[in-house]
Amino acid sequence: MSFLLTPFNLLFFLLLACSKDSNGSKIDPIDILSIQVDGVKLSSGMSDIDIKPTLTIVFSKGINRDSFQKALKINSSFSSTIESFNYQNNTTLVEVVFSLDYDGTYQLKIQGNIGELGENISNPIDLSFTTQRDEIITSKSPCLTIVNCGQSQLISNHQGEGNFDFYANYPIFEEKARWENLDKAIIVIHGASFNPDDYFRYMTTTLEYLDYSENTVLVAPHFKKIPMTLKDLYWEGYDYRDGKPSGSNFPISSFEVLDFLVSQLADKNIFPALKKIIITGQSSGGRFLHTYAAANRSETAYVDIQFEYIVSESQYFYYPTTERIQEQTNELFEPSTCSELSVWPFGFEGVPDYVNILTKEEFDQRFVNRSITYLLGDGEGSDSSLNTRDCNAVLSGSSRYIRGENMFQYMNLKFSTHNHKKVIVEGVSHQGSAIYTSNEFRSYLIQLSEN
Repeated sequence: MSFLLTPFNLLFFLLLACSKDSNGSKIDPIDILSIQVDGVKLSSGMSDIDIKPTLTIVFSKGINRDSFQKALKINSSFSSTIESFNYQNNTTLVEVVFSLDYDGTYQLKIQGNIGELGENISNPIDLSFTTQRDEIITSKSPCLTIVNCGQSQLISNHQGEGNFDFYANYPIFEEKARWENLDKAIIVIHGASFNPDDYFRYMTTTLEYLDYSENTVLVAPHFKKIPMTLKDLYWEGYDYRDGKPSGSNFPISSFEVLDFLVSQLADKNIFPALKKIIITGQSSGGRFLHTYAAANRSETAYVDIQFEYIVSESQYFYYPTTERIQEQTNELFEPSTCSELSVWPFGFEGVPDYVNILTKEEFDQRFVNRSITYLLGDGEGSDSSLNTRDCNAVLSGSSRYIRGENMFQYMNLKFSTHNHKKVIVEGVSHQGSAIYTSNEFRSYLIQLSEN
């Protein structure tokens, strides 16, 4: 019997030949064992897929990389880019990272020969999905517990970049947020214990008590003394409190870091309702704030925002002159035995680079005119950290409380039109928790919020 070779018969023999390897053994096709997107099984019709999803596919055996990349198709009228392919486990697992559009519909197809020996996929993929909508976050419950409220941000300028950590009750660097309910911000600066978590907690307690958490963004920066990673910004010793540059490879002033945080809060695209920024610092944080209040570049940049500075229980203060208050007479006098009275941060001599763009006259004018409040605890408890050695500290007053009183009295005697104020917390000594949860501080926050 003769056998007629037709085109159909030829195709049959070719297919039969392709199903065997060089030894005549049958070649099994490749199965897709699982396909997931961002850790969830991908099925046709899924919605709310991230715009930068990771597709993870597990095969029954190794695949040919070039063949697979040709076989994978993603079709849509919306834009799509394949960012990367990552092959693992002898190419039996591949991760594909896409970049897609918001609110887009996409068709994913994988079919054809993808094996090392030209094997076909036994179960081709052909499914559709849609990506998440481009929605703006306008409101959210505040974060109230330390374990969930830590945030981190990369700060950069022409000199380099570094990582800075802080606590906040709202994600202030959220790209797709427009916080329409937040009309004021409070920034609280820690002292020499480097414990921003505690100050975040003290202030959260007060905001909750006043029912302010829903309309107030709270930020507690962490000026690290020791870096945790190579990228971390940190300030050796207590350099942060005087506006000095960080000790990292990125020498940025602690004052500039605070400016960076303020600039985010002042961004009307993110915080359209924000009208007031209250910055407070306790102890060494108060020393930081007393000079930052005059030195900062934020207040002149954001004239539609009201700035308030609350210097809490500091023992060190900036004086525009070398005069001090004579404690016995409560009058001005000129000490003659202390050359350090004019040295930063007690005076303008030796200012850090951040401040050096201002003349002393410009700095002093800002210092007098800016809204600075001295928050003083008049308790008589022990104060082991009070500096009773250095003349520039001793000449400021005999106690932490008296030094604050003397600073305010100096302003009254020297500058009749100053914009400084004083609030006394009765019976509290050097204790940030008691200060920031006191009735006096809470009443003052209400006053500032209503003005």
